[in-house]
Amino acid sequence: MTHQRGSASLVVTAALALAAVTAAFSADLSRVAVARTAAQTAADAAALAAAQELVRPTGRAPPEVAAEYAERHGARLVSCVCPSEGTEAVVTVTRVVTLPLLGQTRTVRASARAVVAAPPGSEGLQPFFASRLACLFDRVDGLWIVSGYRTRAEQAALYEQKPGLAAPPGQSNHELGLAADLGYAKAASEDAAQAEAAGCGLEFPVPYEPWHVEPAGLP
Repeated sequence: MTHQRGSASLVVTAALALAAVTAAFSADLSRVAVARTAAQTAADAAALAAAQELVRPTGRAPPEVAAEYAERHGARLVSCVCPSEGTEAVVTVTRVVTLPLLGQTRTVRASARAVVAAPPGSEGLQPFFASRLACLFDRVDGLWIVSGYRTRAEQAALYEQKPGLAAPPGQSNHELGLAADLGYAKAASEDAAQAEAAGCGLEFPVPYEPWHVEPAGLP
């Protein structure tokens, strides 16, 4: 009888030990799951912040902005494919999670992509210019692109029709994807576009063509 009680005690002890190990393993797995979610949140925030820098440049490098937002969410930026002249940001971050019950640390990884939506009519324009136009369109209502990129033949045809207004073929930034002519729904839209242009890295360089916009600082 005593032997049976001893065997029963061993079985109970083993069962309790197994239950404790299982609970510890489950708790640490939950920590990993939470860390994965947090890492994804950090990656999403970093990608959106980098894309925002592409749209509304503040003078900082997009990877720098992405790193800041990753750190705000407890993660570390591993990479940011977000060129300042592009229209998207692809980031990867890592986050370290401690598993105290298993006595380990693990690193979880997450990636995210944010794309700048270019306005209609921006096909053929330089990506960074399209991003800056998206910034302007986001700030000002009642804008559209009347004329964006032009081929050499299209520029030649326009010059033939309007030699006093259009630049000769080979001399227009439209052919380089670095100029656009805007349409305005109302006078207030034109005024607002002129006022907001500098904040989006744009300028209207021709005083008598208030619709002609280019990236600021072109030679």
